[in-house]
Amino acid sequence: MLAKILETARHVNRLRSITGMLLYANGTVLQVLEGDDEDVNKTFQSIELDPRHRDIFLLSKVEIAERQFSSWDMGFKHLSETDFGNSPIAAQVFNANKDEIAYRVKTGAALAMLILFAQGIDVSD
Repeated sequence: MLAKILETARHVNRLRSITGMLLYANGTVLQVLEGDDEDVNKTFQSIELDPRHRDIFLLSKVEIAERQFSSWDMGFKHLSETDFGNSPIAAQVFNANKDEIAYRVKTGAALAMLILFAQGIDVSD
């Protein structure tokens, strides 16, 4: 099911000129979307309405001067236990429930983690 969601996301993002990154572990997703505000809002709303998703919330919304993930319609990395061992932030995010994330994870740390895991990922992943 995740592969199908990713395929659809990449197609829609191409149409809307949205870029971003998605990390997946333990049934949880951390995602960043970049693009025109209206297009990002439409995309986020469609994610919220998709019955395949649950417990969705917005961690942060900020204007950016430059895209961090411009190489991808949607970059993707399935985090392993080794990744958790190398990133205490990843372990903290992906082992917390929705309410815990809201107060335990700083926005800048979550974005830094997405950028870190994006480094070295093949565009075809």
